[in-house]
Amino acid sequence: MVIKTSDFFHLVVTALTLVGWGVLLWSLLLFHEARPEMSTLLTKIHQIEVRQHWLAIVYDKIMLLLWFCAGISFVAIFGNWYVRRTDQQSGWVAQVLLFTVAAVAIAVLTIWQPLME
Repeated sequence: MVIKTSDFFHLVVTALTLVGWGVLLWSLLLFHEARPEMSTLLTKIHQIEVRQHWLAIVYDKIMLLLWFCAGISFVAIFGNWYVRRTDQQSGWVAQVLLFTVAAVAIAVLTIWQPLME
């Protein structure tokens, strides 16, 4: 069984897209751990201490994962362009959406960085 070059590149683009979405989900889980905890009326009534600052080490990991995700999706966009050009297949929107989500998350977290203590 011989795999055509376009089929191989299609598998690579698919794998890169899946890895990118997995990395984005991983960074989302880390975001939950890094952000300040919510202070509600219940925590104030029972005098429960909550963390009011970002965890800097986890924040750095989130930024690294988001940059990695953006890089993977950028490579996947070009891989998808090559596959569409050579094999006349329809394009995917998933890579563009992944790149946009990662870029916006990087921008938002970069703006929030001065709010860290």
